[in-house]
Amino acid sequence: MPTQAARSAALDGGALGVMAVDAAVAAIILDATGPYDLWILALALLGLSFTLAVRAERLPGAERTGPRIEDVLTASETEGNDQLERSLLHDLATDMRINRRTLTRKRLLLNRAQTFLVAAILVELMGRVVQ
Repeated sequence: MPTQAARSAALDGGALGVMAVDAAVAAIILDATGPYDLWILALALLGLSFTLAVRAERLPGAERTGPRIEDVLTASETEGNDQLERSLLHDLATDMRINRRTLTRKRLLLNRAQTFLVAAILVELMGRVVQ
């Protein structure tokens, strides 16, 4: 669980970094628009990148999932020790699976955001070369 929480925090930080770079590149593009309409495509790609980074940031992280303490306390009052232990291990395994899926979704969204960011930068550079 601590490893998954650390990975989730790293992906959140990466998403924030992509959003900051998106904003900076958008400011540069808007400041130096040329006669060609490639800047519109670059801004559209930046918008996609920013949106995907925000979605990655908004997904719940591994630190926000896990067995609820109330459920554990209630289970300990109503179940025997062996059954409680099995139940807790089953819950932990389920939470680990959920966390892995969440981290995978975050990683995919962040990778797509970075891809669109790079594409936007390349389109803007091509527009400057054409000028």
